[in-house]
Amino acid sequence: MLRRVIVGLAVLAALASGLWFVSARGIERVVTGWLEARAAEGWLVRYEDLGVTGFPSRFRTEFTAMELADPETNWVWTLPALTLEQRAFRPDHLRATWPATQELSSPDQRLTITAATMTSELDVQPSAGFALDLSDTVLADVAVESDAGWRMTLPQGHLTMARRDGEASFYDVSFSASEFAPPAPFRTRLDPAAILPETISVLDYEAGMRFDRPWDIRAIEDRRPQITYLDLKELEAVWGGLLLRAAGTLDVDASGLPEGEIALRAENWRDMIAMAVNAGIIPERMRGTAEGLLGVVAGLSGDPEVIDAALGFSGGRMFLGPLPLGPAPRLVLR
Repeated sequence: MLRRVIVGLAVLAALASGLWFVSARGIERVVTGWLEARAAEGWLVRYEDLGVTGFPSRFRTEFTAMELADPETNWVWTLPALTLEQRAFRPDHLRATWPATQELSSPDQRLTITAATMTSELDVQPSAGFALDLSDTVLADVAVESDAGWRMTLPQGHLTMARRDGEASFYDVSFSASEFAPPAPFRTRLDPAAILPETISVLDYEAGMRFDRPWDIRAIEDRRPQITYLDLKELEAVWGGLLLRAAGTLDVDASGLPEGEIALRAENWRDMIAMAVNAGIIPERMRGTAEGLLGVVAGLSGDPEVIDAALGFSGGRMFLGPLPLGPAPRLVLR
């Protein structure tokens, strides 16, 4: 009897091992086929090695010395290594581990990205073009340096994106960061007197976002999904003595123009007006008018240093309370 049990276990182990190796080769063929299809479309596709390891409980797909270039956007992604990991019995769950250093290049500049930690946990639908159900990305000690002469750092950050049940392309998105140091040219433009600290101590974002199609493999192959609706639950930024909070909803048309209203609360708003003038958002000639109008708005709040007002978007224009700010930005993902 014991002998039969041992033989049976040995047969099962052999079958499981064979299944693992067959699945591993299948994963390798799928990934290689996808890369070959991109090359056939005119992409630059280079890599030194591609292999699947992790026997017996995982499939660990490892790329080394990879370079991908999209001819449509002219973006080039270069990285020394990338690891995608799946548990053998959870093909719908992926863990992506990014390298300590990678590069993104455009026709304008080359960005070198370094990170102590950059990992993403992904729940996807393999049978539906790897449509995203959930992503959870953790960032630590991230720095982005441009050959155009600027650098920004992020000590820690956390980004999540979860598809709502019953919705094909509606996602709840959140991002939190602390002590974010924006590029020095950006800081200098907004704050030429260097009154503010070098870092934005709090940056939190939470919103529901509808896109024109799901986030799936086509976001890489074809184009990024575009925003059609934004339900901003909370945006909070604290930079020195400046505090900005925002919430509201926007509809976004096919060209990326928003329509709707965002409620703003701004503390120490006069310094924000100065920053907006420095950045060219508000023309210098309108500075006095802006301060006068917003002073009236602030007076309605009961605190002259606090503004509770609406940032409106209508007909391709943008308004802060009664103050026209100019053309509205287009919300387009490249």
